[in-house]
This record gives sequence, C-alpha cells and structure tokens, in this order.
Amino acid sequence: MNRVAIVVVGLILAGLFELIALNNERTTLLPIAGIPVAGVLGLLVWSLLDRARRYEPTGPADNEIDNGPAEMLTRWQARAQLLADRSEGTRAEWDRHLRPLLAKEFESSSGHRMAKNRRATEAAGQLLFGPELWRWVDPANSALRDQVNPAPGRPALDEILRRLQNM
Repeated sequence: MNRVAIVVVGLILAGLFELIALNNERTTLLPIAGIPVAGVLGLLVWSLLDRARRYEPTGPADNEIDNGPAEMLTRWQARAQLLADRSEGTRAEWDRHLRPLLAKEFESSSGHRMAKNRRATEAAGQLLFGPELWRWVDPANSALRDQVNPAPGRPALDEILRRLQNM
C-alpha cells in the first residue's frame, strides 16, 4: 500500500473517530483519536521495512566479483610470480619484462630522469646498485635479442628490489 494512501486513510479515520467521540464522550476523545494514528504509524513503519527488504543488494559478495579485492590480489600474485620466474630465464626475457619496470621504479624513486641527464642517472644508479647490479637495471644496457645468455636470476632481482625499497 502507498504511504500517502496510508496517511490519508489514517487522517480520515482519526477525524471520523473524533466526530463519533465528540458526540458521545469528550473525555475519551484523545485515546480514540490516538488509535488510528497508532495504526497509521505501524503501517508506515511496516511499509518502510518492507521497502528496505525489497531493495537489499542481492549481488555477489566482494570476494565473488570478477574485479573484487580477492580477484585483484590473485591477479597481482600471479603477475608477481610470473615476473619472478622471468628473472630465471634468458637475458632477452629480463630485458623485455623486468628491466623496464626496474628502470621506471628507479627513475621515479631517485628523481633522476634518463632523458634529462644520462650521466647523472648512471652515476646515481651505480652508487645505489653498484656496477654489477646497475647493468641489470640500466635501460640503456638492453639486449632484446640475446636468447642465449641467462638472466641474473632471483637473488639479483631480490637484491635490486631490496635496494630500491631502502631508497
């Protein structure tokens, strides 16, 4: 039932009860008028609760949604594992997948841009990583066609990430 209809019927009933009580007994006028008002109030509360029940979200929980937090965490872990596995592959895989990420993270962490001042960036990289690890981060030292030589491996990746984190 519509809330406006409930209020209108309640007002009509309250007025009708008051007219009946006015002719018979004036002392019971207030309680008799309160009965339809209490009924209307009860119906209004019931209609609001019913409406709230109808409009409850019935969709899947956050961990069931395709792009929910659990799914995003699973994808992030899979991507991190894939990148870690590439550190054990060939140099071409390292240069294609890991070097751009590491170089970008170094540039944003250090504030040195390769395009602005190559020598300053190289000096900062060698200072932070040392010459052995810097050659695996340096974006200018890329060999995308080197399918023969191995990548430095997981220990080197871990050390590079540790130094970036301590930066």
